[in-house]
Amino acid sequence: MRFILSEYIMLLKEDGELDILITDLLVGMKITPISIPQKGRQYGVDIAAIGVDPEDNIRKVFLLVVKQKNLTRSNWNKDVNSVRQSLDEIIDVYIPNMLNKRYKKLPKKIIVATNGEITQPVQPDWTGYINKHTKKKRSYEFWGTATLAEMLDSYLNNEKLFPQEYQSLLRKTLVFLDLPDYDYSHFFELINKILSKTEKQKQKILKKLRLVRLCTGIIFKWSQDIDNLKPALISSERSLLASWSWIQEGEHLSKNYIKTEFYSLYLLKRKIGILYFNKVVNHYNTQHSLYRYSKNHIEYSLNCWTELGILATIGLTEIQEFSLFYGNKQDEEAINSYNSASGIAKALISFIFNNPPLQYPNYDEHSIEMALALQLLYLTDNKKMLKKWISNLIVGIDNRYRIHKFFPLFRTNFDKLVDIHNGDEKSEVDSSMMLIILLEYIVLLDDSELYEKFKSTLSILPKINLQIWFPTEEVENVFCSKEYSHGFGKLKHSIEVYDDMNQYKKEIIDEIELFIVENKFEFYTKEFHLIGHVASRHFRGQPFPIFWRHLIKQY
Repeated sequence: MRFILSEYIMLLKEDGELDILITDLLVGMKITPISIPQKGRQYGVDIAAIGVDPEDNIRKVFLLVVKQKNLTRSNWNKDVNSVRQSLDEIIDVYIPNMLNKRYKKLPKKIIVATNGEITQPVQPDWTGYINKHTKKKRSYEFWGTATLAEMLDSYLNNEKLFPQEYQSLLRKTLVFLDLPDYDYSHFFELINKILSKTEKQKQKILKKLRLVRLCTGIIFKWSQDIDNLKPALISSERSLLASWSWIQEGEHLSKNYIKTEFYSLYLLKRKIGILYFNKVVNHYNTQHSLYRYSKNHIEYSLNCWTELGILATIGLTEIQEFSLFYGNKQDEEAINSYNSASGIAKALISFIFNNPPLQYPNYDEHSIEMALALQLLYLTDNKKMLKKWISNLIVGIDNRYRIHKFFPLFRTNFDKLVDIHNGDEKSEVDSSMMLIILLEYIVLLDDSELYEKFKSTLSILPKINLQIWFPTEEVENVFCSKEYSHGFGKLKHSIEVYDDMNQYKKEIIDEIELFIVENKFEFYTKEFHLIGHVASRHFRGQPFPIFWRHLIKQY
């Protein structure tokens, strides 16, 4: 948390930002400001305050000199605005002439506060100055970035770090965070407000991105305090997607300092994911582990599919980390991240086979979680277990229809799902996108036996309309901000499943040239595939076919 605070503090301007933040900090320390930051001549003092020093519990006058950035030769003793000149003016003018008489007898603590640190060449000058001017009732301190971050974390309510218009949204987010059904709408609105305006200046761009990261970090810290990391997980996804969209809209993706800042946000999301995984991994290895957190068997099933998507996304984040290091002469980092992905995939396999509902999807929309899990298993070379799960899914869909006349609902509707399970309504067999994803992974695996099993299931569903969604160019502008597969893109329907699997494979390869456009999207060309995966699960959009179809073309 302090690291995030430090990076945010370093971006603040001296006037109207850093000085106001320090004023809020003093209030948080129960030290009362007696002069507020203002422009014009102040005889060295930017902020004056009265209160009890927490270091020795003695009531003192605090006189602060606020400067931006590091204390260097140029700002230590160069002109009338230098730090040393300000310190001299405090002694020569402010204390004897400007300080109220009732405060003159109190000890004085003179503080130089910056959003930087003292550079090594200036350290002897600073030490010499304070040694010379320290008296019985006059002391000196330096508050740099690290000290300010530590004090802010200790004394200041985190919401004071934000402009007034953000405070209410942050407060509401934290108040509702531990409610099971909270939709994080206030946090999402907060992130949208921060990123509502496109910026061109480097400092303004970085400040907004770091403020987004700071907000996410605060949610993360709060989630740890309430012992529930899921809010941090969801919030970090929205922050990542919103930041990517904002950076892309401003045409900043090619700038190295932007890449570095975005990578820091991504690393925060990755850290949250790993901590979440480590916390719940034992549940994945326990049979029927999520049933205890469910009210009934329907909720148990839905919870399983939700958790499958979360787990698969955490694993694909490690795959993303592997791809960033692989081939960049950083073999150790690449190996570590791939091993991490493999460990998560192993847990995912245990989770799948320890929880029977993951063989029986309720909604066609579960194709989203299915595609994420299939991708992770394939990329971690778990082809044997991948085939077994696909086989179980085909058998599960087949048996459930033959015995109970149930088929995954094409349109997600909980009330209708309950009515069908209660026998008050019948399940309709009309369309499916999920089956095509299963079929195309069978083609990728080149498994003729599974292909025949798939065709056998189709034979009992003669009226089924097999479909696949393809994005169009305009999808790139919306997929990080909303559900993008309804109203955008195009649909191929009435898909024919040929007797010969190779004929279907040939059709896929031909269609890559005709329909695949997402290979030109920046998340793909910049090789940050995770953005596409996260957007699909977060906004409930259909998965991008490029992720498995390019593998079919390769093999």
